[in-house]
Amino acid sequence: MKIMEATLFCLHCNEETTHEITYAGQYLKSIKCKKCGNGIDIDKEKLMEQYKEDWVERIITKPKRLTKEMEQDFKKFIFSFPVRVLTKYYRVAKEVKEIKKD
Repeated sequence: MKIMEATLFCLHCNEETTHEITYAGQYLKSIKCKKCGNGIDIDKEKLMEQYKEDWVERIITKPKRLTKEMEQDFKKFIFSFPVRVLTKYYRVAKEVKEIKKD
């Protein structure tokens, strides 16, 4: 989970205030005004739907991305690939957990 701050216009306060923006992975999860506490939360089902669509795109483009990595630095690719394959399940599980987390 990544939390950032930004100055945005708050409709409730009717002025520019600092807002806390929360991301689950690369997906926007919530925005909350730090002054009044008013904000929005993105529906978990919608987040999961976006994640699934992104996941399909990542699977389709993986061979091309691996080929590019291999062409850029073959030695680094060969040594890092086995570890990446073994840890992929845990990285994906972490992403899904972040999206489902409140």
